[in-house]
Parts: sequence; structure tokens; C-alpha cells
Amino acid sequence: MLDIHLMENGTEYPHFTVLVTTDQRDGLRDTLGTYRDHLDGLGLRYEVLAIINGEYTRHLDDLRSLLPDWPELTVLGQRPWVGEDAALATGLRRARGDLILLLPGWPQIDPSDLPVLFEAMEAHGHDMVSASRTSRPDGGWQGIRKGIFARVLKMLFGTVPSDPFCRARLVRRSTLEDATNFGVRQHFLPIIAAQRGHLLGEVSVRPASEASARDAPYVFKPLGHLRALLDALALYVVLKFLRRPLRFFGAIGLPIFLVGAITTSVLVFHRLFGETALADRPALIFAVMMVVLGIQILAIGLVGEIIIFAGAQRMKQYDVAEIITSAPRGMERQEPEAESGLPDHHKSAPSVRNTAG
Repeated sequence: MLDIHLMENGTEYPHFTVLVTTDQRDGLRDTLGTYRDHLDGLGLRYEVLAIINGEYTRHLDDLRSLLPDWPELTVLGQRPWVGEDAALATGLRRARGDLILLLPGWPQIDPSDLPVLFEAMEAHGHDMVSASRTSRPDGGWQGIRKGIFARVLKMLFGTVPSDPFCRARLVRRSTLEDATNFGVRQHFLPIIAAQRGHLLGEVSVRPASEASARDAPYVFKPLGHLRALLDALALYVVLKFLRRPLRFFGAIGLPIFLVGAITTSVLVFHRLFGETALADRPALIFAVMMVVLGIQILAIGLVGEIIIFAGAQRMKQYDVAEIITSAPRGMERQEPEAESGLPDHHKSAPSVRNTAG
């Protein structure tokens, strides 16, 4: 069972915080009601933070009626509404639990399966446990978009959750704070956590009942899919080349430069040893432009390397998850604090200890 931490004023921290972020106008009251029965059944102290669009005043009044009988619930009307990712960051700053349960604001999974997430995390020590609706049929457009999205993620990152569109996840606070530093959509949280070295798990859950699913029909958003693709590409660059920008720009600029240089060399060779004139040749203009463009792209990567090198000592390269040693207390090898990120009182802890938080 999880430990209870006491606040300075003597009150108890919740075991976990439930974060629900949604821009939906209707249906959240009923969804929260279905969550409540099963959250109470966990036997753990919890709090619920529902962050919604503050412009929906009627919706806020409807949720306000839940507060007298549900003291664990807090409703935040964010205005202006800038997206669910910003709402998630707001909720994370206000959350008090060491565990964060992310739930969608519409019926997506069977709430009676919520205990499975906690059991998996406690049994295996995962940093994040994602729900996968394995028994959910994927047909029509839903199946097509899921397949395309999964293939793109597989090609870019190699790690793909079985159900990337499922929002139900249980994650440790430190892991979520690390993942949300990249400011991308919630669909990518498991991928970011995996790339950052956190231990991920996945459990099978039942999807929401057909009656509940009909109350929250899928809405096709073409621009949303385009933004998801752009977010995936931006995330790939950030995760793979944040500290090595010259490799990214070099992979683009060097081939362009080589094509231009080889083309220019061929044209010059024909001019010097043949009878082909260079005047008014589009190929020469194209080749010179390729050379200039390649040099510019390489220069951008070089400037990025200089910036990264200048701020390298202020950038946290990694987190020390665990230190295992047989040395007596106080005799362990001292790691530089800039690299390990460990305060002094952690460096003299017992021989086997977890410093990941």
C-alpha cells in the first residue's frame, strides 16, 4: 500500500490526483459521476481536478452542483482556453498527489477497470501504466487513422503504445513532470517517457459501454490530424537531436551541398575540357543554389552546436535512477553534482537506494 505523506499543517496528502482535461460542452458531469463510484472503491485518499473551458459558464454551473456532495472535486475554468495540454500543465501544478491518474472527459474505458492500473504499477514498479482497449473493434476510419498513426510513431520512435488514442494512464508525478517539459500532445506522453528512460507498462481494459460511447461520438478533425503529425515530427527532432543539432542539420544540408558541388564540378569539367559553354545554363544556377543552401543549413547546425556547448553545464543530461554499491556508508565514490543532480544528503544514503523520486 502507498504511504501517506503529511503536509506541514498536519493534513494528509492524497494518495493520487485525478486529472481530467476536456473542451467538451456536455457530458462531463455524467462521466465524472461514473468515475466517482469506482474511485471511492479504491480505498485510497484522492483528489479530482477537472480543468475545462472557462467560457462555458452554463457547464461550470452544472459541475458546481457536484461540489457539496463530493469534497474531493475541484473544477477549474481556464480562460482563455489554449488547449488540453496547457490545461494538463495547469492541473499538474495544482496536483498534490505523488501519483497522477489521467482520465478523459468522455466515456472511453470501463471505469470498473481502474484498479488494474494501480495493481500493475504496484506489482511491477512502473513509472507509467497505460490502458489499452484491446477488445475494442477498430473498424472504419477509426481503424485507419489508428493504423497510420501507429506506423508513423513506430518509424520515428520505435516504441508505440497498443492504443495510442486512449487517455487513461496512471503515472508518477516526477515522470509526468519530465514528460510534459516537451510541451506536446497527450497522445505522446508514453513515447516521451520511454525515450527519457522511464519504465512503462500497459494493461488491458474493457472499453466504455456502447451506450456511453454513443453519448460521446467521434468528431472528425482534419486539422487535428495534421497537427498531430507535425507534433510527432517536432518531438522526433527534440528528443533525438536536442543536444546534437549538427547531426540533424548535417543530414539535410550535407547531401544538398554534395549534389550541388558534384553538379558544379561536372559542368566546370565540361567547360574546361569540352566545348560546352556555361553561359545561360539553368543547371549551373541550380547547382550553385544547392551549394549555397547546403552551406546555410550546415551553418545553422553549427550555430546550434555552439549554443548547446555554451549552455551544456546548465543542461541536465540525465537522472540517476538508482545507485547500487557495496561500499560502507559514506565511502561511496562521489559523483559531480552537476552530472548526477543529487543533493549531498542523498550521496551518503544506504548502499542501495532509489533517487528518482
